Amino acid sequence: MRYRTIARCTASLAVMSLWATVASAQDAPPVQDSADSEGDAIVVTGFRASLQSAQSTKQRSDKIVDSIVAEDIGKLPDIAVSDTAARIPGVQVERRGGEANRVLVRGLDRFNYTTTYNGREIFTAETRSVALQDFPAGGISAIDVFKTSSAELVEPGIAGLVNVRSRRPFDFADSEIAGSVWGVYPDKSRDLEPNAQLLLSDRWDVGEGEIGALINFSYTRMHYRDSVRRHGFFIADLAGARSPDWPEIQYAEAERWRPSINGALQWRPSPDLEIYVEGLWQGFRERATDRMWAQPLWGGASYENIVLDGNQIISGTVNRPTACCGGNQTWGFQGATKRDTNTYQFAVGGRWDVGPLRITADVARTDSTFDLRTESVDYEINTNDYSVDWFTGKPGGSGLTFQVRGIDPTNPGIYNYRGFYEDHLTASGDDWQARLDFQYEPTGISFIPALHWGVRFVDRDASARAGDFYWNLRDRGIPISAVPLDYVLQPRGFRGDKNAPFPVSWFGPTFASVHDNLIELRQFNIDLTGAGSVDGPPIDAGRTFDINEKSYAGYVSANYELALGETTIDGQIGLRAVRTETKTSGTLFTTAGPVPVNFKNAYTDWLPSANLRVQFSPEVQARFAFTQTRTRPSFAQLNPALRLSPATPCAPGQTDCIRTGSGGNPFLKPLDSDNYDASLEYYFSRTGFASIGVFRRDMQGFIANRAFEFPEPDPETGRTLVISGPVNTRNARIKGVEAQISGFFDFLPGALSGLGAQANVTYLDAKADFGFFCPTTANADCVAGPGAPNAATLRTRIPDVSKWTYNLVGLYERGGLSVRLAYNYRSSFPEADRAERDGFFTLQGRGNSVSRLDLSSSYAFTDNFTVFFDWTNILDNPFQSDIVRINYPGGIPSDPEIFPMVTRFEESVLSGGVRFRF
Repeated sequence: MRYRTIARCTASLAVMSLWATVASAQDAPPVQDSADSEGDAIVVTGFRASLQSAQSTKQRSDKIVDSIVAEDIGKLPDIAVSDTAARIPGVQVERRGGEANRVLVRGLDRFNYTTTYNGREIFTAETRSVALQDFPAGGISAIDVFKTSSAELVEPGIAGLVNVRSRRPFDFADSEIAGSVWGVYPDKSRDLEPNAQLLLSDRWDVGEGEIGALINFSYTRMHYRDSVRRHGFFIADLAGARSPDWPEIQYAEAERWRPSINGALQWRPSPDLEIYVEGLWQGFRERATDRMWAQPLWGGASYENIVLDGNQIISGTVNRPTACCGGNQTWGFQGATKRDTNTYQFAVGGRWDVGPLRITADVARTDSTFDLRTESVDYEINTNDYSVDWFTGKPGGSGLTFQVRGIDPTNPGIYNYRGFYEDHLTASGDDWQARLDFQYEPTGISFIPALHWGVRFVDRDASARAGDFYWNLRDRGIPISAVPLDYVLQPRGFRGDKNAPFPVSWFGPTFASVHDNLIELRQFNIDLTGAGSVDGPPIDAGRTFDINEKSYAGYVSANYELALGETTIDGQIGLRAVRTETKTSGTLFTTAGPVPVNFKNAYTDWLPSANLRVQFSPEVQARFAFTQTRTRPSFAQLNPALRLSPATPCAPGQTDCIRTGSGGNPFLKPLDSDNYDASLEYYFSRTGFASIGVFRRDMQGFIANRAFEFPEPDPETGRTLVISGPVNTRNARIKGVEAQISGFFDFLPGALSGLGAQANVTYLDAKADFGFFCPTTANADCVAGPGAPNAATLRTRIPDVSKWTYNLVGLYERGGLSVRLAYNYRSSFPEADRAERDGFFTLQGRGNSVSRLDLSSSYAFTDNFTVFFDWTNILDNPFQSDIVRINYPGGIPSDPEIFPMVTRFEESVLSGGVRFRF
């Protein structure tokens, strides 16, 4: 580990040394003509113009912000916006399904940062944010990641704010017709899919003014197939030693497409007045055919060829697995899941300049719905008269694999029907948001160039309706030929895997036959069990809620500027106050049956911000910032559904009688953070800069499940309620360093002058207080004692956060040729929270380091016609993780027990097509 750290530092020093040469060779002054910190979308062509625009945004902002700008219409440097975000310092991503499906900003995911679209909040269904991959890259002008806040920004989360900028008609000098048509070919599914994007924009003179209109269409589609060989989430005694004992083969496969339309109208009757109307529709569709084969190793008639490393099994053979216990234990499922999202946002607003006063206003309506329809058909293998050769290996090796010998997976006669599971969810969210902002530039006060104030109102609704049902037909001896579905041998995966398991293909029903025969399938199960309904799963009141949240915000801020000789000090100081009022509706489950319940809550947040910039020269500046931010709890955590245990008798005269239960917590408060940032920036050319920054986040109120005293009494007995559920309890701290450098080697001769490079590195130390096996007494400290002998509170790493992340990007641009080769690395990280088991041990995943290489290239034959080719995940390295078990005798953690757990082969995607503009 020490050598890896030294290697990283050496590489960073080498890059810095190289750029020192670049900086000394380029003495062009930094760009001056640029957008402000929230600047309008800019039409740019070429890598240089893209870097220049992003660099200008960073340099001119009164906050710490990093941006990526499209170097041409429809040409962010990746297929998905979430993949593009991975190039930004301080951003980490997790990848599945051919894209970055989870984006973390300084160690925290989208539930802890705010997402905005053109400066206004946007979200999906009942959540508080939107997944960045749902934005069509073709319609995006830029992505801005705000690391610090200011009073006029929509309230960032504790991790910051990500703003996605679209284009508007006044971004173009004249009419514009631009688009792209391309094909996407993932090498695992080997299914070529069409993709397209088209932008139409124009502007016209109208009397003394001008009007513009823009509409953008986008359609992206991909068929992905991720192949996974893994152990189940457990470590057990096996064959006289220790090992996970139930490996699995899984396929995460789906057809996914995203249609999208965005448009804008702008009217500028005079230079001092502008009015706009904007609209966005984001669609998401996914048809998943995920499937699994779960192969037990335990309970075998005999074991042989066992290879040990100490007390841990490396490999072995089991004959007649589960012979000890009867029944059909080798099982799996075939999924047929539909996921559909529709998100709409419409806005009207404008600006009016009245002398030194600028007034801006924006009113927006957002409506979003997510529908989930999970249909999963289970099977079991009706014999155990076979053998399994398995290999687990050691952490850092090739990962688990196994070979089944003695059965033929292409024989449908070995499969029995095991059951049918359905899970349905409809989640919705909508809001009205309105803001009114004022900027005043006072005369005669040179050290205060601008004053800002404004108000904002949001009326937000969130709701969920969900239910599930399972028909369990295990060991009933039902052949799959009796089921009213079409069973086929499903397509194989693990292409290119030298250690592929066996089987890689088995029988399962087709997606179409499941959905075309749902009523028949339900009736088939009803006839066998006497339970269920042909109408699908009943609504579960415990997963159902309606929440209304109103927030009232106001802010004031002042820009300041002082000249001290050659040095200029400027910045902004401000205060934002936000009043939040919630009304939650759910269900209370008592011995008398479910009862509707309603709760109210209210709180006020005061969010100061102070940003300071010291300009030592036009090229060198330093920044310092202190801000306070907060993240509201999710609506699902506020679900007031409570399930109460039966009331126990209370002794005469006893005054401390309680009633216990479990559920949500409608009285949760936001997570708060005190944020400290500092950076040093050097702009050595129009397209070249270097910066280094340090930051720290002190966070309070992380949510964990604990026993707490409910603010309202039991409605049946009047007793105090002690509920096990989410509560604000944990503290955390994230501190880190970010460094980056970027530029072109214009000083090199001839064709070499087209070379350029970018590099950035992030180090994160992210830890929080976690409680394990805590007492069930309300509000008790989580320490070992009577009733909780193994309780412990430990400060450990925040899950899913890598300590190290870096990006190295090589660029070449000359004539019509543009090439970008990008390498991304993130170090190992703990996966998810530690799962408590049996009152004395925890299990947790540990993701291994991940590296990735992507290529983006294009050649412009003319100003109007370009061909391009992209290749993502060139290295095609599988993602791997381990399972870690820790015991807690007396609250003291033991040495960990570690085995390889997951090896996942993800898509490597080829895409190519043409871009045009007129």
